[in-house]
This record gives sequence, C-alpha cells and structure tokens, in this order.
Amino acid sequence: MPIKVIYRGKEIEIPEKKIKARELLKRLGLSPLSSLVVKNGEVISEEEYVEEGDEVRVVNAISGGA
Repeated sequence: MPIKVIYRGKEIEIPEKKIKARELLKRLGLSPLSSLVVKNGEVISEEEYVEEGDEVRVVNAISGGA
C-alpha cells in the first residue's frame, strides 16, 4: 500500500511502504531547507521515516523579517 501525503491540499501517493523524510521531499522536488514533514501531527527530522498508515503532510516553512 502506498504512503499518502497531503501537500498544498492535494493527496499524493508515494509507492514505497517506508521512506525517509529527506527522500520524500526529494521525490516531491522540495528542499528540506524550505519544507517540513509532519507525521501524525508532529514535525519530524529529515532522517526519520514515514510509513504506510502514517498521516503525512508536507508544509512549506515561511520565514520573514524586517
């Protein structure tokens, strides 16, 4: 069963059963410097894994300043 990822309101399926967050971002064409992976409601590091059955969202980090 694929991993289901929510990104920008769309559901994307990744065919693996287990994948590192860093590789997930790479597959989506995103940088770990500008995007975060949220697994089951918690932000995870790029070295942690997501697996089928996890609730996974990818959000863009927003920065700003004066």
